[in-house]
Order: sequence, then structure tokens, then C-alpha cells
Amino acid sequence: MKKKTVHLSLRITEDEAIKMKHLMNMMGYRSMSLFIRDQLFRSRVQRRNLRKTEANLTRQMEQVRMEIKRIGVNYNQVVRSINTLSKLRDKHGNSVVSAAAIDGNLTDMKKMMEALLQKVAVIENEVGQVKSGEPEHV
Repeated sequence: MKKKTVHLSLRITEDEAIKMKHLMNMMGYRSMSLFIRDQLFRSRVQRRNLRKTEANLTRQMEQVRMEIKRIGVNYNQVVRSINTLSKLRDKHGNSVVSAAAIDGNLTDMKKMMEALLQKVAVIENEVGQVKSGEPEHV
């Protein structure tokens, strides 16, 4: 392999940079230089990297599964705390647990679920593109 001695500079928009990084990651590239060279000089780049794309989607789905499990654990902890603390009373007979504390925990869990649903929608879109053989658009 010849030593790479020529340096090129390229100006693109923020949106183009985001799209390029997304495509690069989806295709399994860690090097921007290698990604650009492959795009320019290899005619079968997308086909060659299909397995990397599938592996990346599999990794993303595993992360989603782990996040769902984490949310389930958090939910069980909140419910267990509510059940335990609902029985506790102060010396005046008032409940020790405040509704605000419970609401705060549930709000945090709702935010986690919304973020997770957004990730799932992105992954579903990418899986659909891989299955249909369409080029990936960001």
C-alpha cells in the first residue's frame, strides 16, 4: 500500500457533516478518510458494508433492549418504594411519601421511555432501508 502524502480539504454544511457521520457510522467506518476514499474509488461500497450495517443495527437493538430492561427495573423500584413507604406514617399519622416525589420519579421514567421510542423509530427506519436495499438517506 502506498503512503498517503496528499492532504485534501473539503468544506460542507453542518447538515451535510451530520449526514456524512451518520452514514459513516451506519456502514461501520471509524475513519472519515477511509469512508470518503471508499465512496470515491470503490463501486460496491454499500454492498460490501451491508453486513457492517446489519451488525450496527443489531448492536443498536441490543442497546434498546438494555434500556427497556433498565426502565423496567426503575419502574419496579418506584412501585416497591411506594408500597413500602405508603405504610409508613409520621408521629401525626401523615404519610411519609410525598406525591411530588412519586410524580418526579414517574416523570423521569416517562422521559426515558419517550427517548427510547425515538431511538426505536430511527432504527426501524434504518432496518426498512436495509431490507429494501434502498440507499440510506439521513
